[in-house]
Amino acid sequence: MNVSRDVIIDLLPLYLAGEASEDTRQLVEQFLAEDPALAKLAERAKIDKWTGEIPVPLNKEAELKSFEKTKQLLLQQRVFMGLAIFTTLLLIAVRGGEDGIRWLWVDSPAIAWMIIFVSFIFWTAFLNVNWQLSRTE
Repeated sequence: MNVSRDVIIDLLPLYLAGEASEDTRQLVEQFLAEDPALAKLAERAKIDKWTGEIPVPLNKEAELKSFEKTKQLLLQQRVFMGLAIFTTLLLIAVRGGEDGIRWLWVDSPAIAWMIIFVSFIFWTAFLNVNWQLSRTE
């Protein structure tokens, strides 16, 4: 049976915690003997009192996917920030006329509430994108 590296990485926490069955332990040890990079990580995890995360080297496809996702989130961040600032500034917009300078929304409070609601949506979307950018996966 050919076992992939991903399967061994899934089994590694059990192996390092000493909770793996004898067959699993042998399978992991056999794979570690054939994969020196993973064996080195497992050894370092034993020494460092393993915390539960084993760094997995990224391949080009995963790096490109991560780069594209980050690029998309940064674009969304700029768009939502611009829209949030624009709608917020609409609340203080004024117009001039024969009767002097007036708040744009004075004639209709419903418009003001709509602007506040839309502004809230854009600020929420902006903060959500910031949270996604700050997460580590």
